[in-house]
Amino acid sequence: MTQTPQADHSISVVPVDGGWQVHSPFDDTPLMFLSGAKAEEKAKSLAERLAAAGRDARVLIHDRTRALVGTWRYFAYEAPLAELPVRREV
Repeated sequence: MTQTPQADHSISVVPVDGGWQVHSPFDDTPLMFLSGAKAEEKAKSLAERLAAAGRDARVLIHDRTRALVGTWRYFAYEAPLAELPVRREV
């Protein structure tokens, strides 16, 4: 799937053995957390950074059964404040 600059950048919080992972467009390696609340907090922080850089983002929260239980949208600010390196999916 090719993303355009107008496309949302997804950040997901998913359960794994021993904790929670945050998957984001910043890196191929997911972040690992023992607490689901801490993982969600980090995901939202990353989405805020994307919005500040002029990119739309959304956070997808999954429960222990991997069911989607929450979604938050973060819309790009009018003027980008900084450039962030975002991995493009092709």
